[in-house]
Amino acid sequence: MKSFQAMQLFASWCVIACLVRQGAPSPSPNLPPSLPQPPSLSFRVTSPSADLSTPPPLPLPAPHPGRPPAPESPRSASAKKIVAISSIKEKQLQRPFLAASDTAREKSISASNTAQRRYTSDSKEDPETASNAEIFGAVNRTGVTIWLDDQLIYASSENMFKGNKTQYHAGIHVVVLHPHRFTVLQKEQFFTWQPAAHRMLTKMIKHTQYGRIVILVGVPDFTPWFRGDATETVVSLGAQFGFLATRGETWVMVTIKGQPPLMETLITCKNFTLPRTSPLTFSATVPRSPERACPWHSEPDMAMRAEFCEQYEGYADFCRCEDPIRLDPKMAPPLKMREVIPVAMVTAKRLPMVLRQVIKIWQNSGGADTPLVIFVDGHNPEAEKLGKILNITVVFHDNPAPIGSIHRVNQHIKFSLDKVFKMYPESDKAIILEDDLNLAPDFISYFHQTALLMRFDDTVTIVNAYNYNAYPHTASDPTRIYRVQSYPYYGWMTRRSVAETMVKDWAPMDLDADWDLYIRKYHVDMCHQVVIPEIPRTKHEGGGGVHVSGNEQESSFQQRPLNTQRDVQLNMIRLWEIAYGIDMRTRIDHAQVVNITEHPCDKKPIPKHKNDTYVIYVNLTGEDDYERSYHVLGKCIGFYYPYLYENYHGTFSMKFFETPFIIVSCPSSAYCWNVDPSVIYHPTKEDLDYATKHAWRHSYALGELSVRVPALTPEEEFALDNVLFSYVPVQELVF
Repeated sequence: MKSFQAMQLFASWCVIACLVRQGAPSPSPNLPPSLPQPPSLSFRVTSPSADLSTPPPLPLPAPHPGRPPAPESPRSASAKKIVAISSIKEKQLQRPFLAASDTAREKSISASNTAQRRYTSDSKEDPETASNAEIFGAVNRTGVTIWLDDQLIYASSENMFKGNKTQYHAGIHVVVLHPHRFTVLQKEQFFTWQPAAHRMLTKMIKHTQYGRIVILVGVPDFTPWFRGDATETVVSLGAQFGFLATRGETWVMVTIKGQPPLMETLITCKNFTLPRTSPLTFSATVPRSPERACPWHSEPDMAMRAEFCEQYEGYADFCRCEDPIRLDPKMAPPLKMREVIPVAMVTAKRLPMVLRQVIKIWQNSGGADTPLVIFVDGHNPEAEKLGKILNITVVFHDNPAPIGSIHRVNQHIKFSLDKVFKMYPESDKAIILEDDLNLAPDFISYFHQTALLMRFDDTVTIVNAYNYNAYPHTASDPTRIYRVQSYPYYGWMTRRSVAETMVKDWAPMDLDADWDLYIRKYHVDMCHQVVIPEIPRTKHEGGGGVHVSGNEQESSFQQRPLNTQRDVQLNMIRLWEIAYGIDMRTRIDHAQVVNITEHPCDKKPIPKHKNDTYVIYVNLTGEDDYERSYHVLGKCIGFYYPYLYENYHGTFSMKFFETPFIIVSCPSSAYCWNVDPSVIYHPTKEDLDYATKHAWRHSYALGELSVRVPALTPEEEFALDNVLFSYVPVQELVF
């Protein structure tokens, strides 16, 4: 009844506002003499059986005769689609969700946040026996804070992070609580103002167990990449307003996964020309649920895992109630190994991703015979308990470098590299694996095959599992590997003697330098090289962070392939240094020379699906590419051009739709010998500008920039359809 009265009050205010705007006479005396300002849009389901469709429809004022009726906005159409998806999921799950709607008559509006707070005598009980708990939260320009009863459980006030534009606390903050113990199980922030973060948000929510308390806080500006799968995922939680938010608006929802929301609030902007929305405070009363009792909790050998799964969240199949995944290193197929190569798994706090890597390794051939060590930056009880369950050694690093600094990462990699060889004194090689990587099914086999080359060729100092120039149209052969002058990245192997040299000459604390680029400068040269695969054995996963921004992840890292074949036999023929160099000379001499006479973006210089090798000579004096010839070709042909590190003596080998080609630097490469100057490509500044405008697109993803504008009708305003949209390609997304 209160919801119906609130709807009548709001509708009356809309009528008066419309009449005043159109210059109509004052409302009749039978209306209330003074109407309060409409409240912030706030929604709370108090009963699953509530029927909001029973009140009679309220008449809406007719639009001004001079204005055409407002067409259905893209947001309204999107809302209807999402509502349909939500309804289907509700029927499938047979849960009593309250169906969302895009009309004003089906929304419940609360008069104030204070009226929503339910204080009972239970709040005075002991926290361990209280039947409910009170969640309080505050959002303002400086940060987000959340309390559970009188205890602060979450605070975020970071106003910037390295490598990306300042966005204070923008994005979506997620806190997961235990429904019986009211303890924090997981807390994350997703930078959905930039690409790729929506996938990480979706993964986190999907991996959260049913029955958990989930708090979502979307703060300006969280909307540009809060879309697609992420939007559908929060709708599956019962959200009705989050996907309607625009730039500068704040959204909060408290729910129990698998049940209707306990509270949802959206603070809207009047229009985009006004300052951002006012600070928001919210509260919700959360009932205590019984302890979860899964069938496998009573198994003696699963007791430690059962307790772990009630303390931490994000482990998906590892902790699900029905048929959780059973882990055993012996499930991996056997692999003939000539030596033992341990894997150092380097992490700080992304332990669910570490668990997924362990599972992938144990599914790899040879995984059962591969020693694993988890190196944790700082002390982490979660890592210690996970290591005991998996029977994997966990080493904690008392890192002296400041938290959040570039030196922190540098020192942790140095510590892990040094420690793993000390722990395995009989091993000559070790693999360093960062925690944000997905692994190929032949990850272990790839390193053991290339270890043979490293054993007999001292010029190979590092083997990488990754290739920056690997895209679907530039990499097609999983058996092919290359020699390059590069640096270690995204899963790499080195030998003991090289590691000792690196540790002695590491990036110093007084120098702002990344550890990997420091190694590239001081430990890799023409006599010390790196082996890389044509198709990567790792894939970077993330949503924008310190080293990889969301734009880079979406437009580049996300598009690179990951080998899916098991037990690939690498082509190891003539890969030692002397033979490789001779074969390179022979390939170039017999290749078809490409003379670029038209802009390469208009006419591709390399044909598709040919067996012949092609060679392009470009004006290039070094790896800095001051001439921008490599940039122009990279933009037009679609390979990675920001850095020129993956080169072999000034040559770059790759493919264009299975056609092999080689780029030769002139005059810096030794392979630029006896070349006709007329075939050397010299792009102009105009060529670079043209290539920038017509660059190869690896991703056609678009960011949605939406702003709230004055409504044409009260119905449009109440349905939150007063929105203007613009869409920006991922590479051009700027805030």
